[in-house]
Amino acid sequence: MKIVLALVTMLIILAACSNSEDRADEAQDDAGGFEDTVTESGDSGGSGYSEVEEAALETDGGAEPSELPAQMVIYNGSLTIETADYDDTYRSIQDDINSRGGFIVETNVSQHGENENRTGNLTVRIPQAEFFPFMDRIEAGSSRVIDKSAHGSDVTEEYVDLESRLRSKETVEERLLSFMDEAEDTENLLRISNDLASVQEEIEQLKGRMNYLEDHTAFSTVTVHILERTVRVDTLQDRENLNTLERAQSLFMNTVNVIISALSGLVVFAVGLSPVLIPLIAVGVILFFRRKKRPDTPA
Repeated sequence: MKIVLALVTMLIILAACSNSEDRADEAQDDAGGFEDTVTESGDSGGSGYSEVEEAALETDGGAEPSELPAQMVIYNGSLTIETADYDDTYRSIQDDINSRGGFIVETNVSQHGENENRTGNLTVRIPQAEFFPFMDRIEAGSSRVIDKSAHGSDVTEEYVDLESRLRSKETVEERLLSFMDEAEDTENLLRISNDLASVQEEIEQLKGRMNYLEDHTAFSTVTVHILERTVRVDTLQDRENLNTLERAQSLFMNTVNVIISALSGLVVFAVGLSPVLIPLIAVGVILFFRRKKRPDTPA
């Protein structure tokens, strides 16, 4: 009987020691929770996330899928029109844009000669609901439509994918921030910091692309090419603008000035060459008189 009691006592002592060791192991596991979570996530394979990011997703359970938004379509249009008056057409388009809540992004106009026709380009952003009415109004107000095109691009699927990726990245960001508060090891802290910087950069890129899609679905883009086609005829001048008397007086004075200028040039020429001309003239006169006094030679 004593032997049985001793055996029972020993079994009870051994069981108590085993339980205490299990509790110690559990406490150690809880203290290193972050390291264990990261290690377990290392078998995730090629999921596109680092070990720290996988740990964050597994801890939080991932992002919940969002509801599908309304259909998102980006519209772009182009018009090439002819008009008899560039200024009137430009003002009409500008007034129409302002009344529809749009705005002009870029505009330019060119003219090669003084009497040449002008050409211009306008890049317009218009609310999507006003896209087709705006193009129809421009077409109706032009002399002739040379070219007209419009096309849309459905970006709903891309936007949903971006939104889902953004939610996942924001979840990872939150968990990484909590891991930084819990981490005590320098190596793990550096790993978390690097992954956090990478995740935040991706979040900014996703938000930028989503903002671009939202803006271009809310406002459509229309490019308008304006060609001015007018025949400019010079008008006959009236009598007041002819100035016949003044023009005749001006011509007379110009003629007198030319004559005076020519005479002045001759005088300058004669005076300037007088040292040479005077001896030549004197010799010529002497030779002339000598020849005149000489008797004619008999035949």
